[in-house]
Amino acid sequence: MKTVHMTTLGCDKNTIDSEMMLGLIAEKNYDIIDDPKAADIIIVNTCCFIQSAKEQSIDFILEYVDYKNSGLCQLLIVAGCMAERYHQELAAEIPEVDGFLGVGHFDNILELITYLETTDHNDQQINEKYRNENQFFGDIDKEIIEARRYIREGTVSTFVRISEGCDHGCTYCVIPKIRGKYRSRRSREIFNELQNLQERGITEIILIGQDIAPYGKDLDEDFDLPKLLEKIATEFDFTWIRMMYLYPEGITDKLLTTVKQHPAICQYFDIPLQHLNDTVLKRMGRKMNFAQISALIHKIRTTLPEAVLRTSIITGFPGETADQHDDLIKKIKLLPFDHLGVFKYSQEENTPAAEFENQISEDEKEKRYNEIMITQQAISHANKQRFIGKTLPVLIEGMEEDTYLGRFYGDAPEIDGTVFVDSNDTPLTIGNFYSVKIVNALEYDLIGDIENEFTK
Repeated sequence: MKTVHMTTLGCDKNTIDSEMMLGLIAEKNYDIIDDPKAADIIIVNTCCFIQSAKEQSIDFILEYVDYKNSGLCQLLIVAGCMAERYHQELAAEIPEVDGFLGVGHFDNILELITYLETTDHNDQQINEKYRNENQFFGDIDKEIIEARRYIREGTVSTFVRISEGCDHGCTYCVIPKIRGKYRSRRSREIFNELQNLQERGITEIILIGQDIAPYGKDLDEDFDLPKLLEKIATEFDFTWIRMMYLYPEGITDKLLTTVKQHPAICQYFDIPLQHLNDTVLKRMGRKMNFAQISALIHKIRTTLPEAVLRTSIITGFPGETADQHDDLIKKIKLLPFDHLGVFKYSQEENTPAAEFENQISEDEKEKRYNEIMITQQAISHANKQRFIGKTLPVLIEGMEEDTYLGRFYGDAPEIDGTVFVDSNDTPLTIGNFYSVKIVNALEYDLIGDIENEFTK
């Protein structure tokens, strides 16, 4: 039996694409393994959202080229966003790559593998003919593909895609050119997948899309995001239902009311704002100004006092002045987010912002990045104090020495903080929820003592 290894880079949408490819592969005569050095076939599902993501993707590809030249690897396939956007350049620069698969074509993975295994793909004429006649690229606006995902045994938290693509047209962003226009997934397909995930023991689902707030507006169904959430909360038995991501203009009173009415829906809002200075926001092509953003954040915190808010900020956007940066810092303090991520602006080709004048130097971006992070560290530490003395349901995910590691509703997996749990020598089950009394708070993490196993 041949072995296949998948490396997934980038966002959670790539994670789902990888799981769907592996689901198709697992139905055939292949063994899926974790160690790329031991794999006959290596697939790299790449990201090219910003420059650092491109560099990471290239680093992995080159590492696996070494495995192909001197190890067991027989086939090296590059999939995902970088394959979609740069397959011609990659084919010319890294001829060791055997095949490419764009983002709208992961369902063609078996066809590609079969071709590569049965054809002399090193023959230049055959390879060129195949690539001309069998293009697995460009169909980025196609309907969302359905396939049974490969999910590891013991998984309790997973992503569920409810939309794909984006129509926002922000001046700095390449996502619409890679993942296409906005498309909502059919509700029946979502519910079918949720039923399967529930049967497999999943207890936390994370609804994802580039922006899930407009869900359903492009379908002939009677489902918007609040109705979708309500049906999931009432007809399924997930402990946590989490949302990622919500552009601010799509957060409605109806959505907030729905979250308030259903305890299973996490009071967690990931709202990518990208900046807080009105001039910069306008140049970014964003739809809300600071006054509107401030009013929205106030409404969320008034309606849902226990809500945890995350945002992302881009620093060093072309033309961002020192005064506009200082204004951003001031407004971050006025709207104290629980979690705030910072990206240094990346000049992406074929985007309007790439052609803007007054590009900011990398040194200045780094300086501004550090200033924002230092500001947010103090805010995060102050915000965490409100949880001291409270008892929270915590999902236990691992153990480090004698301390269990978990998350509460205000921590999304991999990007937010950790709850360090003292079990008082009581063995805890990884993947279960426990009631934990918070006794201390650090800059990004909480510390708590176990009380008992949590029940809904």
